[in-house]
Amino acid sequence: MGSIEIIRDHSLPHHQIIRIADKVMVDIAQEYDLKLEWQGDKLHIQHAHTRGYLHADAESIKIKLKLGILLFPVSFVLKQSIEETLDELLPTAACSYR
Repeated sequence: MGSIEIIRDHSLPHHQIIRIADKVMVDIAQEYDLKLEWQGDKLHIQHAHTRGYLHADAESIKIKLKLGILLFPVSFVLKQSIEETLDELLPTAACSYR
């Protein structure tokens, strides 16, 4: 099993970071057939071969995914896709990488 962990610090208002977080994962969910469910500031991510979450708070966006054996071969591509989408949507002045 593989895992993906991405953290981006930001200084955006809460409503804006939630909208960005949602956009990031909706695009990825459609591509990889993931099920998404918001519970407060945490977006739970599920698939037969993936479990994880995206947590968007006042200071950062954290994405953690555990990939099953069938999705492990695409883990690099999936992580790269998430990072590229975050980089497109987050204003550079408002974020930093961790």
